[in-house]
Amino acid sequence: MKFEERKKRFLDILMEIAEIINKNSNIINFEKINNLIDLIVKTYGDNRMVFLYGAGRSGFIGRCFAQRLMHLGIKSCFISDAVTHRYNHKDLLIIISGSGETTSPLAIAEKAKDMGGKLVLFTSNPYSNIAKLSDLIIQIEGKSKEKAITEETLAPYTTLFDISTLAILDTIGGVLMTILGVSEADIDKRHASIE
Repeated sequence: MKFEERKKRFLDILMEIAEIINKNSNIINFEKINNLIDLIVKTYGDNRMVFLYGAGRSGFIGRCFAQRLMHLGIKSCFISDAVTHRYNHKDLLIIISGSGETTSPLAIAEKAKDMGGKLVLFTSNPYSNIAKLSDLIIQIEGKSKEKAITEETLAPYTTLFDISTLAILDTIGGVLMTILGVSEADIDKRHASIE
């Protein structure tokens, strides 16, 4: 592949990613986003914890949001990390699963519901088994692994779902920052100092 061909491919993929984020910004159900923001603020106000979980790349996105919540002063952790707190029915669980059918997130959702917990799902499949257990479903446009080999895109595999979810979660983080009156200086004080 020559330089100009690589450059074109690179820019085409970047534009596809930008377009899916733009598409999600136009179709996202803000009422549901607002409900999630309220749930997070209530969890914070009750001095409870926000738990996050996802398998594979969804897990990395969950970890990003758990870290951002910590930066905002909200107690949070990612399930299955070495430091995972004890879950309680008063806590909030956010699961990220494009398919809504992945084995480990489904098992965690079932356990949380058995305990009476509140469950939020980010997915591209609002009819999935995890969705059936969820109190709040936030649908994200983008290719999940179930569509990965049937829908042709330039961005690889589940990238469009992954990046869209990350963008939406970090946008929620920005709104929470304003609601809670958190400054960049506050975030800096909570940021890792020995990395």
